[in-house]
Amino acid sequence: MNKTALIIVDMIYDFTNKSGKVFYPRNEEIIGPLSDFIKTARSHNCLVIFVEHTIKKEDYLNAKMKMRECCIEGSGGELTDTRLNCNREKDIIIKKTKYSSFYQTDLEKVLEENKIENLLITGTKTNNCIIATVFDAFYKDYNTFVVSNLVATSDDETNAIYLRDINKYLAKALSSRAITKLLEQGEL
Repeated sequence: MNKTALIIVDMIYDFTNKSGKVFYPRNEEIIGPLSDFIKTARSHNCLVIFVEHTIKKEDYLNAKMKMRECCIEGSGGELTDTRLNCNREKDIIIKKTKYSSFYQTDLEKVLEENKIENLLITGTKTNNCIIATVFDAFYKDYNTFVVSNLVATSDDETNAIYLRDINKYLAKALSSRAITKLLEQGEL
């Protein structure tokens, strides 16, 4: 295993499927390229981690900040889209209840146990869960890359604004092609 982890944030049915509760077409558009990139990461011995936003029904009903009803535990909407070939018996799956993949999860423990130094962040929503995860990775001093063509949100303009700020202040925003080149050269 090398020192790099690929983190796929919230590419779950409620966000990636046309019948999902909070579907954005851009999320579905990145499924194919993301699936290919997961294969590339695996071929370079990267640790692959799927993060799934999951909320208990009673927590949703009792939440102070009301959000759209989605990602409810047991609904199926909280599960990683099968087009990404997540193996629920072999892959690492992190369940989260807030925007950051680090907040009150085992993610940091998994990264430490596997001696991970570099993070490749992909998934959705760039303006919520991606940036929250990147902020925490920044605070924890990980060498972090956001795979710019493999993150999405409700619209391209919002995505571009958040990627610009991530690249300027928090992490490197590079294309999957550029990241693949770094993996091939042994720099990640």
